[in-house]
Amino acid sequence: MIKFHFEKVQNLAGFAAENVKDGDTAKVLTRAILTSDEPEFYHYSEQLSSTFLSKAKILVDQVCQFLVIIHQDLSADLYVNDFPVAVEIQAKRDIKAGEAVSLSDIADIRRIKFLKIDIAETDKIIYCFKVGWRFGLFFDLTERVQPADVKIPIQVQKFDLDKASLSIGDLYRRLSFYHVYKNLESAPTFDEMIKDGWFPFVEMLAKEYKEIGKMYQDKFDFDNRFKAMVDSFDSDRIKRITDKWWKNPIFADKKTLIEAGLNAYVQNTPDGVVNCIKNLNTEIEGLLRKIYLAETGKGDNVKTPHLISHIIEKAKKKACSSASLLLPLGFMEYLQNVVFANFSVESGDVELSRNSSSHGVAEAQSYTKARALQSILILDQIYFYC
Repeated sequence: MIKFHFEKVQNLAGFAAENVKDGDTAKVLTRAILTSDEPEFYHYSEQLSSTFLSKAKILVDQVCQFLVIIHQDLSADLYVNDFPVAVEIQAKRDIKAGEAVSLSDIADIRRIKFLKIDIAETDKIIYCFKVGWRFGLFFDLTERVQPADVKIPIQVQKFDLDKASLSIGDLYRRLSFYHVYKNLESAPTFDEMIKDGWFPFVEMLAKEYKEIGKMYQDKFDFDNRFKAMVDSFDSDRIKRITDKWWKNPIFADKKTLIEAGLNAYVQNTPDGVVNCIKNLNTEIEGLLRKIYLAETGKGDNVKTPHLISHIIEKAKKKACSSASLLLPLGFMEYLQNVVFANFSVESGDVELSRNSSSHGVAEAQSYTKARALQSILILDQIYFYC
């Protein structure tokens, strides 16, 4: 672990948030979370590198991560590149100690922890790191003690390491799954994908959702590319997705019914697709009702909006932040507007949904293998919320 110790450094209070004249009141940015997509990142990182990396004679081109800890006595420690960092995740499968973990194994990223590095409540920290071709920068330079040369009392806050770990986790998650958040911000593409039933399902986050986004942006050979992606969810893949479901008592209680839909899917026939959708679309609502009953004791005359609200509240509690990859608020809209969408026979608005399918008004051509796969992925998303 490469570590440099400085006996005395500048008492950084933050960065000026605006131009200010001598004697005027100034706003100072003391805490920030930035990516290299933001112009401010380069302004701040260049100043920080000249203050600390240059002092240690470290070339910027050689750095993939650095951590600065400024202590109460204004001594500081600089760690560069090979210091150990742990990423706390929500796993999509059982993982043994020592086993390699890929993005495909991650359902969510919670926090970042620095191992074998002590950080005190009176410290200030700066952490810059690289994920892929992008960088993230976090700093918390809030004053921890009352400076001796300042007569007016200032607000002094202890450094909250857990809060910082969650914030850095948010940043690391955004960079690791950049394609997901970028697509969420691209309204035309995202809206088209949602209309066709494609949500950023947990199972697809690392690979397939990125592929789907590219397909919608570049429609070249769309049908063949899309078919190949859907066909990659073969019987083995479906088994890997669903084996974990039966550990949940509510899923296990409905195993016979759900497996009938899964078996229909892997038949890979038009009849199998229809039977899969007809079966699983009703089981989606059935699961939500079972979950609601188990936790509230109420099961009769419960309206669909209450079922949706209940599962989303569960998801919010499991999510580590509002930017969690579980995307509870987004999934709530997806359930409302796609899965449980209303229909109108008179106007011809009979897009495939739980309601149009169960009432027998959805058009035959809407029963596709892609829609059948989505039914499975919806159940999988609900599993991660439980």
